[in-house]
Amino acid sequence: MNSESEPQSQFSKVFKNATLENLQFRIGELARMTGVSTRQLRYWEKQGYVSAIVRDDGRESRLYGFRAYIKVSIIKQHLDNKMSLHDAVKSANDQIENVKVIQHIMKKSFQGFEKHKDRFAINLGFFDEAETQLLYVFLDNDRVRYRLVDVDDKRLKQ
Repeated sequence: MNSESEPQSQFSKVFKNATLENLQFRIGELARMTGVSTRQLRYWEKQGYVSAIVRDDGRESRLYGFRAYIKVSIIKQHLDNKMSLHDAVKSANDQIENVKVIQHIMKKSFQGFEKHKDRFAINLGFFDEAETQLLYVFLDNDRVRYRLVDVDDKRLKQ
């Protein structure tokens, strides 16, 4: 990027370090949010399909985290599409593993937002082993576009 670029480093740091781990739901809340009954949730937990948060505060009521919400939602969607429970759980596990890989790649590569000529570009880090080029991605008329930028001149190549 050139001198017109304005790094958005504070937002980038917050975004890169954002976590959903602190979101917690009681079983009734999870049931309402997903359309899965509390009875089903207890059964799924007993079968090992979903897990409640292990509590260290002495309370026995079930609490579920964001990951459980996502998994229950995916399983429910598959069940609504006439998939068996066993297949729905397997498919949900596969989807969650795929998302973990994508998240890991994005966390490692995401270097921040930068503004260039009135549009934001995402800096995805070095493109080459020699670390002479950066890869940027941005939206151009609702299409994803990529540009390589030489580290020395930091101008978007057309």
